[in-house]
Amino acid sequence: MKPHSILLSLFVVSLSLALGDVLAADEDSTSYYLIGNSLTWDTVPSKLDGDVQWHVDCGKSLPYIFEHPESPCVKTSTLWTQAFEDKQYDIVSVQPHYGTTLDEDLAVISRWLVLQPKAIFVIHTGWARAGTRAEEYAKQDAAGPMSHSRAYFEALLGELRLQYPDRQFRQTHAIDLLAKIADDIAAQKVASIPLQDVVDLHRDAIHMKLDSGRYLMHNAMRHALGQPKSLAGFESLDPAMRQYLDSVLETLP
Repeated sequence: MKPHSILLSLFVVSLSLALGDVLAADEDSTSYYLIGNSLTWDTVPSKLDGDVQWHVDCGKSLPYIFEHPESPCVKTSTLWTQAFEDKQYDIVSVQPHYGTTLDEDLAVISRWLVLQPKAIFVIHTGWARAGTRAEEYAKQDAAGPMSHSRAYFEALLGELRLQYPDRQFRQTHAIDLLAKIADDIAAQKVASIPLQDVVDLHRDAIHMKLDSGRYLMHNAMRHALGQPKSLAGFESLDPAMRQYLDSVLETLP
């Protein structure tokens, strides 16, 4: 190879490496803030990429967290009041929960939108208690108390997009992933599903198992935040389970 060709090749390689470093640094500098309860904690925020903080208060709804930010159950939380005063985040995730109505969730999310005027907002759907999952998911309207139904989250996102047309909204689709798994099990669409029931992903009436369930929800959150799928922290997950859950995650829009 001629000397000038060698120099050109070295230049191209160096430029590619430099661009890679810039892109990696940019990804690491993206800031994320998650607000919710233990169903947000089950997405394992500490294993997300980039600059991540959270405010997690067990069993609490968004209006409660807004009105009572002083003592969240997860002690590594950065209080949302202080966090939003100190920083403008790139992406904010919020998780509606039982005990509210659509109007109440809309009102409190709107107040956070004003405080974080440039952030992309992710609606983390959470999921229902295992015993009422199918019933809640099948609900056809958003009236009445909050439920983990497609109708509720479509109505919430529809109102947010109507009121804030210049803002970007996403969702984790956690409830849709569980519904797909239930359908797969019922129809035996996959030859060897390593689950007998959706409840097999749970460690109790509502929370996810530390390996399989949390792997699914962690990567659902990563997808919503624009991060690549990751096995970090879940290396002990059964390969067959991982393969199936990855196939479910691939259905995310």
